[in-house]
Amino acid sequence: MRLTHALLVIVDISGYTDFITNRTVSLLHAEQIITELMETVIDRAEHPLTVNKLEGDAALLFREYDTELSAACARDVLAQVGGFFAAFTRCLADIAEQRRFCSCDACVNTDKLKLKAFVHAGELAVKRVRQFEELAGENVILIHRLLKNSVPSREYVLLTAPLRALVPELPLRPHHEDIAGLGPTDLWLADAADLPALPVPAASAPKPIRHEPAYVVDRHFNHLPGAAPKGLRGLWTELRARLTGA
Repeated sequence: MRLTHALLVIVDISGYTDFITNRTVSLLHAEQIITELMETVIDRAEHPLTVNKLEGDAALLFREYDTELSAACARDVLAQVGGFFAAFTRCLADIAEQRRFCSCDACVNTDKLKLKAFVHAGELAVKRVRQFEELAGENVILIHRLLKNSVPSREYVLLTAPLRALVPELPLRPHHEDIAGLGPTDLWLADAADLPALPVPAASAPKPIRHEPAYVVDRHFNHLPGAAPKGLRGLWTELRARLTGA
């Protein structure tokens, strides 16, 4: 077991419970849709932001960081979270298009699904339980308890005060919750559009086309091993002279 500082992220699909429990006839399609959406989101995560575990309709991700680089790490993680929303939206549109001919409750109600994210920073313990890596500590408990909140929207990003302190330049809205076991807690709300944008890689200049020179046949075969400087013809002439005594 070891202690470390980490950025914690939970992504959660809003509307999952209703989507599943009220559509028993189309349960298979509902689970396929949720799985595809969740896979699309977590596939968007880039190292060192790592998926720790899947929790039904949610996923817990974390990134360890050096306290001296915490602000840069926070901006990177938030940019990735913004990318999660973009990927979720694209995937949802693709699913709706692919399943437009299915009239089951799940396939015709995909527009009810939304994504929300929770981001926190703090110290935690990392421990191994057999082959699994478990995260533990008060900060892990806190981010999970944020899932039960009074935010009147089904699509948002909720940040804690420690995370907010790392990115004071972001246009966030204050929010307050009385969290069970932790008491009144100051939080911050954001839309995906409020988060930092992922850096766009500079367009690489097109590689120059190399026009290789046409192959020139060496009429004297000087390119063969041992043939230069006389060329193959000269060697043949010399050999014939030796054999004929000419």
